[in-house]
Amino acid sequence: MGDGGELLVQLLIMAIFGGISAAIASSKGRNTVGWFFIGFFFGCIGLIIILCLSNLLEDQARWDAQAVEQRRLREQLRQEQLKNETFRQHTAARLDVHDRTLGIDTRESAPALPAAPHASPAFIPSASPPTPPDGLPAHNWFTNEGGSQQGPYTFALLHKRARQGSLQPDTLVWAEGMKEWQPAKTISNLFSS
Repeated sequence: MGDGGELLVQLLIMAIFGGISAAIASSKGRNTVGWFFIGFFFGCIGLIIILCLSNLLEDQARWDAQAVEQRRLREQLRQEQLKNETFRQHTAARLDVHDRTLGIDTRESAPALPAAPHASPAFIPSASPPTPPDGLPAHNWFTNEGGSQQGPYTFALLHKRARQGSLQPDTLVWAEGMKEWQPAKTISNLFSS
């Protein structure tokens, strides 16, 4: 066989490497024409390179699945945040109703939340909260019940306990501004209705 035959065999081998490289590139979602020429000119090296490269079709499917999962998780997080905010608003509205009923303010300096639409004015007492004796605070009252200090309470809560009977007249109470502990019955406005 002459030089022409060897050249033909060599071109045939180069074309086979190019064809195999193009087929593998096609199955991996890559440019078939480009990989045909790489396999054609570089032979075995081109074939090894395309075999080592990742499959773009699998990568794209993985990226699409991750995007779908991320959207699902973002939506789930948004739903949880909405549910938590709704629950927080409902709880705050319920606590506001209880505060008004008890005549106390547990928020003190916190910004007010809008009232719940189902809150009925019938539950809000019309009487103003009791006022502590002159010179004594409305907050930070303490009791000595069963030998242990309890509190701090608001004066309004102690007044409510006194009316309900859960604060006994002989229970010792104290607030800043008092010289010593005193029986609850000696504190003006505490047992009045």
